[in-house]
Amino acid sequence: MTTATLSHASSGQFLATVRELFATWFSARTPALARPLTRFEEAEQLRAMANDVLQSDPAFAQDLYAAADRHELA
Repeated sequence: MTTATLSHASSGQFLATVRELFATWFSARTPALARPLTRFEEAEQLRAMANDVLQSDPAFAQDLYAAADRHELA
């Protein structure tokens, strides 16, 4: 019969390893920060909002189109 000596990590090391694994897993799941939009992209979003309200409130839609134009050219 042979005897083997096994060593085990202390519970503190085990918990630290588990925390590190969870931190790595959760950090990998967080989305990267979005880049700031350009003036053109912001104006296009405003025009899309104007398109959405064009049928229900044409005057407000025209105001949004004008605001998008001013924002893009500023």
